[in-house]
Amino acid sequence: MKMLAIMFAAALLVAGCGGGKGGATAGNPSNNTSVCAYTKRVGSRGRVYIEMAATPSSEEPTACSAFNGDFGGRRIPPVGRMGTGHVYCRYSKSGSSSTIKFGVFASSRTTGLAFCRSFHPGHGFRRDG
Repeated sequence: MKMLAIMFAAALLVAGCGGGKGGATAGNPSNNTSVCAYTKRVGSRGRVYIEMAATPSSEEPTACSAFNGDFGGRRIPPVGRMGTGHVYCRYSKSGSSSTIKFGVFASSRTTGLAFCRSFHPGHGFRRDG
């Protein structure tokens, strides 16, 4: 399970540093992965950040728009440290030709844990770890 967390974080980091659609560096195995990120306020002083990776990159606009339709956050660049830098929960959805993964970051441990307890990402997503 720890290895899955490391692989997920590495995939998000590599895809995020690649600059989105097809912008990853040469030799990078995630050239076909695209990343989007959103943030929103929760509670009185908390903030939640979602970073989503879609493969193939052509899935990113649809997946991100559909996800944010329910989440209702503000789109932000998927680079840099989000909140505490700790992923509080992870979800994934795999189809025959696409994979969508996302992680939930937060401004504090309390906010992250509370959000993950009550969050339901939608049909087909399963919680990882």
